[in-house]
Amino acid sequence: MPIQAVSDHVAVAVPSIEDAAGRWHDALGGGWVTPRFAAERAGFATRQLRYPGGAKLELLEPTDEDGFAARFLERFGARIHHVTLKVPALLPAVETLEQDGFDVVDVFAEGDVWHEAFLRPTQVGGLIVQVAWAGRTEEDWARLTGTSPESPRPDAATLLGPTLQHPRPSEAAQVWKCLGAEVVGSDDGIVARWPDAPLDVVVEPGAAAGPVGLRFTDASPIAADDTHGPPVISS
Repeated sequence: MPIQAVSDHVAVAVPSIEDAAGRWHDALGGGWVTPRFAAERAGFATRQLRYPGGAKLELLEPTDEDGFAARFLERFGARIHHVTLKVPALLPAVETLEQDGFDVVDVFAEGDVWHEAFLRPTQVGGLIVQVAWAGRTEEDWARLTGTSPESPRPDAATLLGPTLQHPRPSEAAQVWKCLGAEVVGSDDGIVARWPDAPLDVVVEPGAAAGPVGLRFTDASPIAADDTHGPPVISS
Protein backbone atom coordinates (compact mmCIF):
# COMPACT_ATOMS: atom_id res chain seq x y z
CA MET A 1 0.00 0.00 0.00
CA PRO A 2 1.60 3.33 -1.01
CA ILE A 3 1.96 6.26 1.34
CA GLN A 4 0.54 9.66 0.41
CA ALA A 5 3.69 11.63 -0.38
CA VAL A 6 5.19 14.23 -2.69
CA SER A 7 8.84 14.79 -3.57
CA ASP A 8 10.24 17.95 -1.96
CA HIS A 9 14.00 18.16 -2.60
CA VAL A 10 17.21 16.29 -3.25
CA ALA A 11 20.20 16.82 -0.96
CA VAL A 12 23.91 16.81 -1.78
CA ALA A 13 26.65 16.44 0.84
CA VAL A 14 29.56 18.85 0.28
CA PRO A 15 32.53 19.99 2.38
CA SER A 16 31.47 23.66 2.18
CA ILE A 17 28.16 25.22 1.18
CA GLU A 18 29.92 28.46 0.27
CA ASP A 19 32.39 26.73 -2.04
CA ALA A 20 29.78 24.42 -3.61
CA ALA A 21 27.59 27.45 -4.38
CA GLY A 22 30.00 28.28 -7.21
CA ARG A 23 28.35 25.55 -9.29
CA TRP A 24 24.78 25.23 -8.02
CA HIS A 25 24.08 28.95 -7.50
CA ASP A 26 26.56 30.94 -9.57
CA ALA A 27 26.94 28.70 -12.63
CA LEU A 28 23.52 27.01 -12.81
CA GLY A 29 21.54 29.99 -11.54
CA GLY A 30 19.48 28.51 -8.71
CA GLY A 31 17.99 30.99 -6.24
CA TRP A 32 18.51 30.67 -2.50
CA VAL A 33 15.26 29.67 -0.81
CA THR A 34 16.59 29.80 2.75
CA PRO A 35 19.46 31.34 4.66
CA ARG A 36 22.18 29.03 5.96
CA PHE A 37 20.77 26.99 8.84
CA ALA A 38 23.09 25.22 11.28
CA ALA A 39 21.86 22.33 13.41
CA GLU A 40 24.87 22.37 15.70
CA ARG A 41 23.78 19.47 17.93
CA ALA A 42 23.42 17.26 14.87
CA GLY A 43 26.70 18.48 13.37
CA PHE A 44 25.52 19.87 10.03
CA ALA A 45 24.40 23.01 8.22
CA THR A 46 22.11 23.28 5.20
CA ARG A 47 20.90 25.74 2.61
CA GLN A 48 18.40 25.19 -0.20
CA LEU A 49 18.18 26.47 -3.77
CA ARG A 50 15.21 26.50 -6.12
CA TYR A 51 15.39 26.20 -9.91
CA PRO A 52 12.88 27.12 -12.64
CA GLY A 53 9.83 24.91 -12.35
CA GLY A 54 10.18 24.64 -8.58
CA ALA A 55 12.58 21.73 -7.98
CA LYS A 56 14.83 22.27 -4.96
CA LEU A 57 18.39 21.26 -4.13
CA GLU A 58 19.72 21.17 -0.56
CA LEU A 59 23.42 21.58 0.16
CA LEU A 60 24.46 19.70 3.29
CA GLU A 61 27.72 20.64 5.05
CA PRO A 62 29.32 19.02 8.12
CA THR A 63 30.01 21.26 11.11
CA ASP A 64 31.26 18.52 13.44
CA GLU A 65 33.89 15.97 12.45
CA ASP A 66 32.01 13.30 14.42
CA GLY A 67 28.59 14.05 12.89
CA PHE A 68 26.74 11.99 10.30
CA ALA A 69 27.50 14.48 7.50
CA ALA A 70 31.24 14.30 8.14
CA ARG A 71 31.13 10.50 8.30
CA PHE A 72 29.20 10.37 5.03
CA LEU A 73 31.74 12.60 3.26
CA GLU A 74 34.63 10.56 4.62
CA ARG A 75 33.08 7.33 3.38
CA PHE A 76 31.55 8.38 0.06
CA GLY A 77 32.88 11.83 -0.82
CA ALA A 78 30.76 14.72 -2.09
CA ARG A 79 27.67 13.18 -3.70
CA ILE A 80 23.89 12.86 -3.49
CA HIS A 81 22.93 12.20 0.12
CA HIS A 82 19.14 11.82 0.19
CA VAL A 83 15.76 12.60 -1.33
CA THR A 84 13.06 14.10 0.90
CA LEU A 85 9.39 13.22 0.53
CA LYS A 86 6.77 15.29 2.37
CA VAL A 87 3.71 13.57 3.89
CA PRO A 88 0.50 14.93 5.51
CA ALA A 89 1.36 13.16 8.79
CA LEU A 90 4.51 11.22 9.69
CA LEU A 91 3.40 8.40 11.98
CA PRO A 92 0.67 7.02 9.68
CA ALA A 93 3.24 7.00 6.85
CA VAL A 94 5.74 5.19 9.06
CA GLU A 95 3.12 2.61 10.00
CA THR A 96 2.27 1.98 6.34
CA LEU A 97 5.94 1.64 5.36
CA GLU A 98 6.58 -0.80 8.20
CA GLN A 99 3.59 -2.86 7.12
CA ASP A 100 5.18 -2.99 3.66
CA GLY A 101 8.33 -4.46 5.19
CA PHE A 102 10.55 -1.37 5.49
CA ASP A 103 12.83 -0.84 8.47
CA VAL A 104 12.07 2.81 9.24
CA VAL A 105 14.77 4.38 11.45
CA ASP A 106 15.48 7.58 13.39
CA VAL A 107 11.78 8.41 13.74
CA PHE A 108 11.24 11.85 15.28
CA ALA A 109 7.65 13.04 15.72
CA GLU A 110 7.74 15.58 18.54
CA GLY A 111 6.79 19.25 18.51
CA ASP A 112 4.86 21.22 15.91
CA VAL A 113 7.59 22.22 13.45
CA TRP A 114 9.24 19.17 11.89
CA HIS A 115 8.78 15.39 11.99
CA GLU A 116 11.04 12.96 10.11
CA ALA A 117 12.03 9.34 9.56
CA PHE A 118 14.45 7.59 7.23
CA LEU A 119 14.74 4.51 5.03
CA ARG A 120 18.16 2.93 4.84
CA PRO A 121 20.07 3.05 1.53
CA THR A 122 20.02 -0.75 1.34
CA GLN A 123 16.22 -0.58 1.12
CA VAL A 124 16.06 2.07 -1.61
CA GLY A 125 18.80 1.08 -4.02
CA GLY A 126 21.76 2.89 -2.49
CA LEU A 127 19.99 6.13 -1.55
CA ILE A 128 18.73 7.52 1.77
CA VAL A 129 15.07 8.54 1.68
CA GLN A 130 13.81 11.02 4.27
CA VAL A 131 10.07 11.04 4.91
CA ALA A 132 9.01 14.27 6.61
CA TRP A 133 6.13 16.42 7.81
CA ALA A 134 6.55 20.19 8.06
CA GLY A 135 4.49 22.36 10.37
CA ARG A 136 5.64 25.58 8.74
CA THR A 137 5.67 26.67 5.13
CA GLU A 138 8.59 28.30 3.35
CA GLU A 139 6.71 31.60 3.66
CA ASP A 140 6.50 31.05 7.44
CA TRP A 141 10.25 30.48 7.65
CA ALA A 142 10.95 33.56 5.52
CA ARG A 143 8.91 35.71 7.91
CA LEU A 144 10.56 34.18 10.98
CA THR A 145 14.09 34.68 9.61
CA GLY A 146 13.39 38.07 8.05
CA THR A 147 14.54 36.92 4.63
CA SER A 148 13.05 36.81 1.15
CA PRO A 149 13.52 33.77 -1.12
CA GLU A 150 15.70 34.55 -4.14
CA SER A 151 14.23 33.81 -7.56
CA PRO A 152 16.25 31.67 -9.99
CA ARG A 153 18.13 33.69 -12.61
CA PRO A 154 16.29 34.14 -15.92
CA ASP A 155 18.95 31.98 -17.61
CA ALA A 156 19.02 29.32 -14.88
CA ALA A 157 19.12 25.62 -15.71
CA THR A 158 16.13 23.49 -14.69
CA LEU A 159 16.67 20.74 -12.14
CA LEU A 160 14.75 17.57 -12.99
CA GLY A 161 15.97 15.23 -10.26
CA PRO A 162 18.50 12.54 -9.41
CA THR A 163 19.47 9.61 -11.58
CA LEU A 164 20.21 6.33 -9.82
CA GLN A 165 21.48 2.94 -10.96
CA HIS A 166 20.08 -0.43 -9.93
CA PRO A 167 20.80 -3.96 -11.18
CA ARG A 168 17.04 -4.52 -11.62
CA PRO A 169 15.12 -1.26 -12.13
CA SER A 170 11.81 -3.14 -12.08
CA GLU A 171 12.61 -4.24 -8.53
CA ALA A 172 13.40 -0.64 -7.58
CA ALA A 173 10.05 0.37 -9.08
CA GLN A 174 8.19 -1.46 -6.31
CA VAL A 175 10.00 0.59 -3.68
CA TRP A 176 9.15 3.92 -5.29
CA LYS A 177 5.54 2.87 -5.73
CA CYS A 178 5.35 2.22 -1.99
CA LEU A 179 6.75 5.74 -1.54
CA GLY A 180 3.76 7.20 -3.36
CA ALA A 181 5.25 7.65 -6.82
CA GLU A 182 3.70 6.88 -10.16
CA VAL A 183 6.26 4.68 -11.91
CA VAL A 184 6.66 4.02 -15.60
CA GLY A 185 9.21 1.80 -17.33
CA SER A 186 10.76 -1.64 -16.91
CA ASP A 187 14.22 -3.19 -16.53
CA ASP A 188 15.41 -0.86 -19.30
CA GLY A 189 14.89 1.98 -16.80
CA ILE A 190 12.11 3.61 -14.80
CA VAL A 191 10.92 7.09 -13.89
CA ALA A 192 9.22 7.75 -10.54
CA ARG A 193 7.01 10.85 -10.45
CA TRP A 194 4.74 12.41 -7.86
CA PRO A 195 1.65 14.35 -9.00
CA ASP A 196 2.14 18.13 -9.02
CA ALA A 197 5.82 17.82 -7.99
CA PRO A 198 8.65 19.07 -10.24
CA LEU A 199 11.26 16.65 -8.87
CA ASP A 200 11.36 13.07 -10.16
CA VAL A 201 13.69 10.08 -9.82
CA VAL A 202 15.17 8.12 -12.74
CA VAL A 203 16.58 4.62 -12.20
CA GLU A 204 18.82 3.18 -14.92
CA PRO A 205 20.27 -0.34 -15.22
CA GLY A 206 23.67 -0.63 -13.58
CA ALA A 207 25.91 -3.17 -11.91
CA ALA A 208 25.76 -1.51 -8.49
CA ALA A 209 22.85 0.34 -6.89
CA GLY A 210 23.42 3.99 -6.02
CA PRO A 211 23.23 7.61 -7.16
CA VAL A 212 24.75 8.69 -10.47
CA GLY A 213 24.12 12.43 -10.74
CA LEU A 214 21.61 15.25 -11.06
CA ARG A 215 19.72 15.83 -14.30
CA PHE A 216 19.29 19.39 -15.60
CA THR A 217 17.92 20.89 -18.77
CA ASP A 218 19.59 23.92 -20.36
CA ALA A 219 22.93 22.94 -18.83
CA SER A 220 26.12 21.44 -20.23
CA PRO A 221 27.41 18.26 -18.58
CA ILE A 222 29.71 18.88 -15.61
CA ALA A 223 31.90 16.22 -14.01
CA ALA A 224 31.75 15.32 -10.33
CA ASP A 225 34.39 16.79 -8.03
CA ASP A 226 35.20 16.91 -4.33
CA THR A 227 34.09 20.53 -3.91
CA HIS A 228 30.74 20.67 -5.71
CA GLY A 229 29.58 17.07 -5.50
CA PRO A 230 27.82 14.89 -8.09
CA PRO A 231 27.93 15.40 -11.84
CA VAL A 232 25.45 17.48 -13.80
CA ILE A 233 23.75 15.30 -16.39
CA SER A 234 22.40 17.22 -19.37
CA SER A 235 18.85 16.09 -20.26
